[in-house]
Amino acid sequence: MSTNNPAIPLTLYDPMVAEAAERLFGKLGPEARLAADRGEPAEALRTAVAEAGFCEALGGLDAGGDWPAAAAILRAQARHGAPIDMADELLANALGGEPDDAASAGATEGRRRRAMALARCIQAGGAMQAALEMSIRYVGDRKQFGQALARFQAIQHSLAVTAELVAAAESATNFAIACVIEEGIDSDRSSAAIDAATVVVCDAIRSVHENCHQVHGAIGFTIEYGLHHHTLDLLRWRDDLEACTGGPMRCAERLGAAVVAEGGLWLTVTDMQRLAPRAS
Repeated sequence: MSTNNPAIPLTLYDPMVAEAAERLFGKLGPEARLAADRGEPAEALRTAVAEAGFCEALGGLDAGGDWPAAAAILRAQARHGAPIDMADELLANALGGEPDDAASAGATEGRRRRAMALARCIQAGGAMQAALEMSIRYVGDRKQFGQALARFQAIQHSLAVTAELVAAAESATNFAIACVIEEGIDSDRSSAAIDAATVVVCDAIRSVHENCHQVHGAIGFTIEYGLHHHTLDLLRWRDDLEACTGGPMRCAERLGAAVVAEGGLWLTVTDMQRLAPRAS
């Protein structure tokens, strides 16, 4: 299937929105998270998010042009561990009112599930990046036997594998965003790309959670240390991906069936690569 778009931008996150979201969530997110740990509502953060218009960034589930801004907001919220679920906020606004009939309701639910799966992949990428950055800082500062933990080969290997998985998850998610921007969330290509991103992201979550906590030791599980904010989010979002898509195994089964229907792996991959993100 050919694409009419001569070039899809390599950067799939709206840069102006990304800067605003990073500034807002970076300033208010950590404080709101601490308040949430104490059982207090994050009202200041919610007010700031509403005033910034972030909840209205996604005008419709199939609005391809809106996804770069939505993706920037989702990623920033996850990177800073802000205790407000921007996926719920964005999708609630994009869904609008109730469908008129059962057929419309079924179609809307399918689109909602695909949109939520894509949103969770974006958020998971931001949280995994934050967990990796925390781990790199920690092993650089923490010393054992007179030298930084970062000097130990086993630690280096563990974090190198983690960085590889985070990059793979980001790449798969970016491809899915590109497909939705180009063809909308209802196309077969977009559905397949979201399934592929789900497989990669769920695999990455498992290893990132394990590796980051392992290099931190017991401190990573303490409530005073921020790592658990990201890793608990990752586990929740992995569960949501299971609910939205049927899980990585079901996604892999659908991808396999699509490959067979297309006539083989090579034909499928080369056809999908026509939508691969590339420099404009």
